[in-house]
Amino acid sequence: MDFFLTYIDKGGIIFSFLFFLSIITLAIVIYKYLEIYFFKSLDFDKLIEIINEANQKITLKEVEENFISLVPRSSRNLLKQILNLLNENKPKQEIEEEINSIVDIEFNKQQSLLPSLEIISQVSPLIGLLGTVIGMIDSFNELELGGSLVDPSILAGGIWTALLTTAMGLIVAIPALVSHYFLEKKLNKHSLNIDLLFRKLIAIQ
Repeated sequence: MDFFLTYIDKGGIIFSFLFFLSIITLAIVIYKYLEIYFFKSLDFDKLIEIINEANQKITLKEVEENFISLVPRSSRNLLKQILNLLNENKPKQEIEEEINSIVDIEFNKQQSLLPSLEIISQVSPLIGLLGTVIGMIDSFNELELGGSLVDPSILAGGIWTALLTTAMGLIVAIPALVSHYFLEKKLNKHSLNIDLLFRKLIAIQ
């Protein structure tokens, strides 16, 4: 722990800011994984499989009464909303538009904070590089002022300190970038599955 506090002290404001970004990144990643995989999972794989096996010999009423329990609890309200719309006596195009609107709202909620994660992954290395450039400028300025009397170990220490911010920037950016990729991939899969499910439900309407 002491060595990390030393890094923060030597890295200055930029290192401290990057450390703050790392905490924000960790909080966002944990929250989004819990939200997408547990609290608001939009997983309709099992229901789609049953409808495929039934070969359209199934009714919306049967889906609602017998198979809605196969859907994760967090997804049931969304499915019930869609089934209610499909049971209404409205033109097919109007129903599809309302369903798309409901789904867009749900996915906008799930997409929240992902843009922040993407921005952090892109900006962190640049902030780290800025800290390194500033540190190198200071080191070479000391070299110029000291002339031949400069202790090489002091110069090396200044460069070492300057490189801390670049390392920290990458430490923040890499997990943020990887997490953003996998979370976005999961949401895209949900989007395709929901679209497929709606088409199948509309077909058996």
